[in-house]
Amino acid sequence: MTIEEKANWLSNTVQPVPRLGLPAYQWWNEALHGVMYLKAHDAGVPEATSFPSPINLASTFNFDLIHRIATVISTEARAANNENITGLNFFTPNINLIRDPRWGRGQETPGEDPYLAMQYVSAIVRGLQEGEDSRYLKIAATCKHFLAYDLDAWKEASRWSFDAQVADIDLVETYLPPFEACFRDAHVASIMGSLNAINGIPACAHKFFLQTVARDTFNFDGYTVCDCGAIQNIMTGHHYTSNDPDTVAAALHAGLDLDCGNYYSAQIPLALNKTIVQTDVDQASIRTFSVLIRLGYFDPSEQQIYRSLNRTNINTPEAQQLALLSAQQSIVLLKNSNKILPLNLDQLTNKTIALIGPSINATELMQSSYHGPAPFLISPLMAFNEITANYSISIQYAFGCPVFGTNRSGFAEAIELARKADFVFYIGGLNGSIEGEDLDRSVITLPDIQLALLQELERVVRAPMHIIMMSGSSIDLSYIRDSPQYASLMWTGYPGEFGGTAIASIVFGHYNPGGRLPITYYPGDYVDQVNMTDMSMRPSSTNPGRTYKFYTGQPVYEFGYGLSYTTFEYQWDNDTNIRSYTIESLVNNDVLIELFRVNVTNTGTMAGDEVVLAYIKAAQVLDTDGTTPPIKQLFGFERIHLQIGETKQIFFPLNIETLFLIGRDGSKWIHPGEYHILIGNQRMFTMKLQGYSTLWQQFKK
Repeated sequence: MTIEEKANWLSNTVQPVPRLGLPAYQWWNEALHGVMYLKAHDAGVPEATSFPSPINLASTFNFDLIHRIATVISTEARAANNENITGLNFFTPNINLIRDPRWGRGQETPGEDPYLAMQYVSAIVRGLQEGEDSRYLKIAATCKHFLAYDLDAWKEASRWSFDAQVADIDLVETYLPPFEACFRDAHVASIMGSLNAINGIPACAHKFFLQTVARDTFNFDGYTVCDCGAIQNIMTGHHYTSNDPDTVAAALHAGLDLDCGNYYSAQIPLALNKTIVQTDVDQASIRTFSVLIRLGYFDPSEQQIYRSLNRTNINTPEAQQLALLSAQQSIVLLKNSNKILPLNLDQLTNKTIALIGPSINATELMQSSYHGPAPFLISPLMAFNEITANYSISIQYAFGCPVFGTNRSGFAEAIELARKADFVFYIGGLNGSIEGEDLDRSVITLPDIQLALLQELERVVRAPMHIIMMSGSSIDLSYIRDSPQYASLMWTGYPGEFGGTAIASIVFGHYNPGGRLPITYYPGDYVDQVNMTDMSMRPSSTNPGRTYKFYTGQPVYEFGYGLSYTTFEYQWDNDTNIRSYTIESLVNNDVLIELFRVNVTNTGTMAGDEVVLAYIKAAQVLDTDGTTPPIKQLFGFERIHLQIGETKQIFFPLNIETLFLIGRDGSKWIHPGEYHILIGNQRMFTMKLQGYSTLWQQFKK
């Protein structure tokens, strides 16, 4: 290949090379929570299944379910490729953690916890890349955005120029673990460098992360791609370089292989033998073409199972059922005063249910960001009408107000409807005009127009209202939580094509909610207590701490919170709840320290799911280097389904790595002291470690 031909293949939109028999190709394809077609598809090819947003999938705490969803997505992606609609390389998943509730792209991610994110990564990447033919990748996934990216546009700060100042302790403890899972556990084919800089060096020119960390430390063997426009942004946004040849060299020498854009195709030939040499380009070409080879791109169709997939494998009945189930499992019930929900359809004869709010007829809103056209979208209004069709129940509606703005022209109609209704369900929250890519929030309270409407409705309703919130991030809902004017509160995220059906099925008791929050809900004044550009996780004089692991304030709703229509009882099944160990015995024996057994019983009156969460809390840790250990941290979870009166035993293995505390320099230590194991929020086991603090890396050597 000539240098021009190689440069052409290192940009996302590849022009054909007829003399070599190479057709045009598109590296940039999207499948965040369903295949997003990048061009108009052929007649007769159905729209891809539109699953709930990633933040919803995280709230299921069910990673068998997520693996199944990823398998469907990769099947539909392969079918789309065989129908000449997409390529085989997809820029998904987004695994950056939600450090700050103002971030607009939190909806694209698995939440705030590193352990939860690592399980999500393993499930989704394996489902995307692995299939029944082990010779080939099913599709090539891309873990993004590497690294320390969780700010888009906040006040004067922009991802195009933001320099994330990140301490070693936070890199090792928070920002790196999801990517480590991508490399080590899931063997992802590609990673995407982010637009921001990290400690003074643009991420797409950061050789330490792209080479030393990703390849040398975590054994990554795929290709790297920049976030779109990020290579030239090394010069134009960060001013790290001052001309095009130096910019190309900075990226290639750092290990950035593929350009999402056309900068490489234009500038690589001009930079050759000035700031780069042929082997720089060859290295990037080998890495990118190697993944195409692993995808079977150059092999005959007849010897590949995946080449037989076609339009009949897109939006199948099985995929639709999975979309509904994932929406139902993701919804989180936050309040249910006096067990007022679920409503019994048989007891609602001649009753009027009013649906009020800007999202009552939400359709595309429920798809979240990075979505393609859906085969159908069932709004809450449609679903309420459908589920009550055979009953003498009147469903009436009024929008009342927009999601955001000052237009109160709909207030009067909504107030009049609420005045005469027996039940009022308000459906609102956020949308893409408030949160999204390149759109961070400045406040985390409910938009003023919606709060004003709610306060007007309070004056006329005949019974406490029910609130259903759609959002991809946390909102201060303490007003609704604390007021007796509100009987129930439900968070639905952005639940996908079956969103309305999932909501109605829970309201009327056809499905028992079991989702849990994968994020912390902070009070509204949190945004006044810490600058969004502060990347530190631990509390300080200018930071109350971030996420459930370090936040020192009182959350509105804590990470892992969620209610059910039934009740569950936990019983410890180990032979003791206090045990002592010496550090020396732990590091010299097998990595498995304990296997905790917990019996969970459904003690209520309805079958349902329980998400069992296991935390470790370092209490009285000695000989630290002055760092604050996490308040608690997740080390295990399992979602189980229990019939009325049924008991299941859950096992949580405790490995030595769970005991690691991170030092200021990113080193991993085991310290003496007391460690408490909490199942749910119940303290069930205490470990007493005796001996001297041990540096794990030194011990392994």
